[in-house]
Amino acid sequence: MSEVLFGSLRAESEEKSFLRKIKTLSSKLIKEVKNGDLVAIKVHFGELGNHGFLRPVFVRQIVDLIKDFGGKPFLTDSNTLYRGSRSNAVDHINTAIYNGFSYASIGCPIVIADGLRGQYFYEIDVNLKHFKKVKIAGAIVDSDYLVVLTHFKGHMSAGFGGSIKNVAMGCASRAGKQMQHADFKPPFVFEKCIGCSKCASHCPENAIKIVNKKASFDYSKCIGCGECVTVCPTGAIKTSWGSSSEILEEKMVEFVYGVKRFFEERIAFLNFVMDVSPDCDCVPWHDMNLVPDIGLFGSKDIVSVDQASFDSVKSSEALIVPSLDYKNLKDEDKFFHVHKISGLRQLEYGEEIDLGERNYNIKEI
Repeated sequence: MSEVLFGSLRAESEEKSFLRKIKTLSSKLIKEVKNGDLVAIKVHFGELGNHGFLRPVFVRQIVDLIKDFGGKPFLTDSNTLYRGSRSNAVDHINTAIYNGFSYASIGCPIVIADGLRGQYFYEIDVNLKHFKKVKIAGAIVDSDYLVVLTHFKGHMSAGFGGSIKNVAMGCASRAGKQMQHADFKPPFVFEKCIGCSKCASHCPENAIKIVNKKASFDYSKCIGCGECVTVCPTGAIKTSWGSSSEILEEKMVEFVYGVKRFFEERIAFLNFVMDVSPDCDCVPWHDMNLVPDIGLFGSKDIVSVDQASFDSVKSSEALIVPSLDYKNLKDEDKFFHVHKISGLRQLEYGEEIDLGERNYNIKEI
């Protein structure tokens, strides 16, 4: 079984504070960092309007620790496939600063991993079911070490978003993201459409037009980014779940396989299971949390850390929130109740291709 470290949010003194636990836990995972290493810290900066992303003060603990080891840390993410506040490096960095990730608060620079317009990447061989090669953002591959910091939460097309989702999408170039989403074609419920045009204005490929006060889809242009699903106010555009969701999850895992194969042991995963929202940090809002805050999970095994995080949410009492049809959901998959997607295929497939193990041992810090 893989070891998963856990730090609770409970704190009775400064010595047992959560910030101290972040450093203590992380120090056990990134001890391979050497003097002079360029260390990429993969983090989601949050879309404008969202406030559920990782708190900069948490990230600062990792930055300072890497400096203590002699490393040279930088924060990074890749540009989004959809239109929004992070689709190019200039807007992306401005959004990061607006959301509190400034040099003054973080203590290191920000480098957008796939360049100014998302065209800087390397191809890495994986030779798996869906892909022979995966397109990984250039600054990720150029790094000596990768630390993945993840806000664990729900996701409308993958069920939930943990380290697997964070690495798969956040370390891929824009072209890599499109490769993963290619089978995702959201169905449209004509009767629910109110013609607000939000879907059309957010579509990066102009695949949606408003005709006679209703949305009209050209699926031949659709690249499957899912942005229309997140902005539709009436539920007229649905998540395409079922086989396409499972294919998306498998494709995500194959991108992670490429990253893990490149870094080998020079990588660590930390999941912050707090502010567990129904939706991804890519949406320009943050809904009420699904469960009470739990803590920090960390491991060298990406499958184990996501499984442990998922299990902790599953075993928690659900909070009364609009996104859940509230009943006693203890020991049930809250994300499935929201999105009707289990998300477990990413863990199953990860284990099938020897990316990691679903069985784990918890060691509390």
